[in-house]
Parts: sequence; structure tokens; C-alpha cells
Amino acid sequence: MSSADDSVVVRLVTEDDKDGWQRLWRSYQDFYKVSFPNELDDFNFERFLDPTVKMWAAVAVNGSSGEVIGMINFFSHMSTWDFKDKIYINDLYVDGNSRVKGVGRKLIQLVYEEADKLETPSVYWCTDESNYSAQLLYTKIGYKAHKTIYKRNGY
Repeated sequence: MSSADDSVVVRLVTEDDKDGWQRLWRSYQDFYKVSFPNELDDFNFERFLDPTVKMWAAVAVNGSSGEVIGMINFFSHMSTWDFKDKIYINDLYVDGNSRVKGVGRKLIQLVYEEADKLETPSVYWCTDESNYSAQLLYTKIGYKAHKTIYKRNGY
């Protein structure tokens, strides 16, 4: 098993990353068996590039091929539990051929670094209970909070 070494570059998205990000965003939807309107792709990507919006995306790029092989979307929000904002990782997806090679770890590490720059070091995320392979990574770079998420019916 090879790892994500210097040949994988992680960085915040630029306008040039839209096609690669969008391909993975749609694969991510397929993975979770959901489908969002195509207009949401453009809406989200515009927000990622807008410096007035506290929502970002980053990509992992194969340094040899230039192909986008991973993406992560995250945003900042206020909390009544702290004076500082929190960072929520909304989406993380790595192309199937690039999994278990350190790409996901590098993407999350980028979010940690961005959070530190923003002086909002509290970063959290959730995953499906059945996503065991992702949890193998998550328990190495974070801890499992003992919380249960509830959602409004129908949404």
C-alpha cells in the first residue's frame, strides 16, 4: 500500500478546480445515495470562491497526473458554547482508487491548518455509523464524541 506523499498536493480550490471538484461531488452523492439539483453545484462553488462567505472547499491533486482525487467542504459557524467559531467538515470524499493512501488525512489536516489560521481550532464532523473504513482514519486524527444527531422529520 502506497501513501499520499509529496506527489499529492492539497489546497483550497481555485476556479480551475470546478470540473474536478464537481466530478467528486457527484460521486460523493452517489456514495450516499442522494441527489442534489445541478444548480447547487454552481451555487456551492461560487460560495467557496467568495471571500465574504465562511465556506470553503479544498482538493487533493495527484501531482503526476494533475487529476483531482479528493475533496473536502467545510464552513465556520458561531457557537453559544464558546467565544470562538467552530469549523464543521460538511463533506469529505476521496476517489476510490486513491483511498487508504493518506489522501483523506491530508485533506483533514488542511482543514485543521485553516482552522488554526482563523483562530477557530475546534473542528468537527459526522459520518454514517456504517462507514467503518472512514472511521478507521477518524479515530486516528480525532476522537469519537458521544453525541447522537437528530434531524427534523422530512428534511
